[in-house]
Amino acid sequence: RENVLKNLDDKAFDKPICEALLNQKFFNGIGNYLRAEILYRLKIPPFEKARTVLEALKDQEQARRKKNPSLTLSKKLKLMRENPDLLELCHTVPMEVIAAEKNLFDPDHSDNYAAFKNWLQCYLVPGMSSLRDRNGRTIWFQGEPGPMAPK
Repeated sequence: RENVLKNLDDKAFDKPICEALLNQKFFNGIGNYLRAEILYRLKIPPFEKARTVLEALKDQEQARRKKNPSLTLSKKLKLMRENPDLLELCHTVPMEVIAAEKNLFDPDHSDNYAAFKNWLQCYLVPGMSSLRDRNGRTIWFQGEPGPMAPK
């Protein structure tokens, strides 16, 4: 979180958020299906400028601190769980997969792929839109693609 918010002037954030999320320097472990799921849950257009999306988080964080400077850690964590932002989902969504992997590798569960497929809300889901980013990777989404969408 700190690494991203302190480095918003980096040229990596001049790109669409769907491309920036694949930058392992800032979003370690986020891959193609995870970025689609994270953006979908937050209704963020994949081709919105990354800096625009992330600067809004920085502003929200500062406003939250000013508004409730006396919040206890447990109350802050509860708020984060109830209203996760992009950076929080970059942690919790992969953790959901890690928790589910215990069942995915169990040889007694032959329906593992079906369970994973049911977990997906956006990626490869019928009815979702898709576009290729500048790296040739397909991003799945719902709604408008955003202002930086390829022509």
